[in-house]
Amino acid sequence: MLSLTDRVAVTAALTNPKLDPNLRALIGLRAWQMDDDRARPLSEIVLFVVVQPGDSSEVIHEAVGFPITWDQAHQPGWEWMEDHGSWFELAYALTDDVGMIVFVADDPGTNFTLRFNCLGVANRPDP
Repeated sequence: MLSLTDRVAVTAALTNPKLDPNLRALIGLRAWQMDDDRARPLSEIVLFVVVQPGDSSEVIHEAVGFPITWDQAHQPGWEWMEDHGSWFELAYALTDDVGMIVFVADDPGTNFTLRFNCLGVANRPDP
C-alpha cells in the first residue's frame, strides 16, 4: 500500500526503480495534470493511493478513508474508472476542491473483491 499525500512522497514514488514503470508513469501523468497550484499543499488538491497485491480490506479502507472493497462498500463510489491494463485507476471526489486517485493492481494477489469490481466494469475484449 502506498499513500502519496505530498510532493515529496510523489517524487519518491516516481524515482523508485522497484515500482512498476507503468504505475510510475500513471502517477507522474496525474500529478502533472492535477498539481497546478504549487502554492497549495498537494493534499489540498489530490491524494494518490496505490493498492498492491496482498493489501487487506482493512489496510485499503484505512488508506482511502472509507470502504471501497465490494464486500463492505455500499456501491462503487468512484466518479470514473479507467482500465490501463496492468492497473485500474479509480477517481473519487472528496470535496469540491480535493480529489483522490486510487490505482489498483490488476494482479491475482490484489484484494479479490476490489479487483473483481474493477474487472466487472472494465470493457475488455473476451480472451
